[in-house]
Amino acid sequence: MAKPIPTHLITGFLGVGKTTAVLDLLKRKSASEKWAVLVNEYGQVSIDEAFIEGEAVAEGVAVRSVAGGCFCCTTSPQLPVALHFLLQDTKLDRLLIETSGMGHPAQLLDNIRANYADRLELKATLGIVSPIDFACPGMLDNPVFRDQIQMSDLLVLNKADRATPEVIAEFQTWADGLFPPKLLVVATTQGQLDPAWLELDGDSERVPLFPETHSSNSPEELQTLGRPLPGRPVRYDSSGACGWIFSPHDIFDEDQLLAFLGANEEIGRLKGVFRVENAWLAINRSGTALSVKPTAYRRDSRVEVFGEQNWGDFELGLLECEIKN
Repeated sequence: MAKPIPTHLITGFLGVGKTTAVLDLLKRKSASEKWAVLVNEYGQVSIDEAFIEGEAVAEGVAVRSVAGGCFCCTTSPQLPVALHFLLQDTKLDRLLIETSGMGHPAQLLDNIRANYADRLELKATLGIVSPIDFACPGMLDNPVFRDQIQMSDLLVLNKADRATPEVIAEFQTWADGLFPPKLLVVATTQGQLDPAWLELDGDSERVPLFPETHSSNSPEELQTLGRPLPGRPVRYDSSGACGWIFSPHDIFDEDQLLAFLGANEEIGRLKGVFRVENAWLAINRSGTALSVKPTAYRRDSRVEVFGEQNWGDFELGLLECEIKN
């Protein structure tokens, strides 16, 4: 019988830096170890998988994603399939599961304990919080946000460089008053996590405050994306979000694209990879902050946008940024 694989949930709201944290851990893993990453994305277009694959951070890393909803409801039937393919490697040393920003971790934890206790050893769940979310009026009353906090064994305030000392102190005081108490409450920047935290054990007695939040007894069937053609991307609309996959032959004007994505005030969150002239770029926007860096991802251009706007007009704006042959 193979030894159960140490497994870690990394949870947190949209835009807190979960993917950045995963990438940071992968960069520091031992070259002799084999790790797997399972990414759950709320939107239909899998962007985080492309970000992780595009970084080419290390050998010995398998990446798989499930998009189109959360493991706690819509895509729960796809979890066994995704795990089956990752667990075929009997020499896997560690598994990281990045949950959807809208996902409820309690139901995923229960699923793993009930069905994979012989294969997966659940370690401490890491909950990542951003100062913006913590300071946002009403966020502490959001059931999904509260239960992501509730089910976390370690609580990490990321992007601490963007917070005032007063906000950091207030967060620490608030977190210290939570029950059951956390194993650790820390502040960090750039998603940097101490690999030693991965050795901490989780508390199986933690129970959610809002167990019925974001659940569904009859998951809706997922739409199957078609094949994009040059100049004709495949689009998937969902509540408050929209994603596109473009043909790998579509090439974007870098300056025009960045100007378009940076100027749109209705974007709350955006992740994408785009082919521009002589390069491929990973683009990440949270609020008004836009970051751009090269990526090794090469399969196609794709983007997921969260916000409320006319998606038809937004798509036309993207198409206007393409270089016409």
